[in-house]
Amino acid sequence: MYQRILVATDGTERACGPINAALGQARLAGGTIVAVHVLLESPFVETGGTGLPVYDAFRLQAEQQGNDALAYVGRCADSAGVRCETVLVPAGPAWEGIIATARAQHCDLIVMGSTRRHGMAARLLGSETQRVLTHCNLPVLVVH
Repeated sequence: MYQRILVATDGTERACGPINAALGQARLAGGTIVAVHVLLESPFVETGGTGLPVYDAFRLQAEQQGNDALAYVGRCADSAGVRCETVLVPAGPAWEGIIATARAQHCDLIVMGSTRRHGMAARLLGSETQRVLTHCNLPVLVVH
């Protein structure tokens, strides 16, 4: 049984399935979930606008949304009687932040959602879940 289960959340309704799956696994094993949210990278970084007030506003809003998403997972865990730790990861590729957090937190399972992209969109855009599956040697539970 898995004792430390990382669940990635983007703060949207899509994250409810993975959160519930992670809580179910943790409840069965008496384990802990580690909720992780990777901050969005500001579109102003690429244009050199990191010193602009709009960059700071974007960063503060992204941090608030991330903290809100993690607080939601914490409330769900409390309701389920499951221990929960939260990690807000600095902006960057989400898949890298998820894998790095799983390793740093000694997780033995990663739970993620699937965006259900198909065809050309899946090939062109890829997905963070697919990248985690490709680059990580830990078990990954993908929830549709």
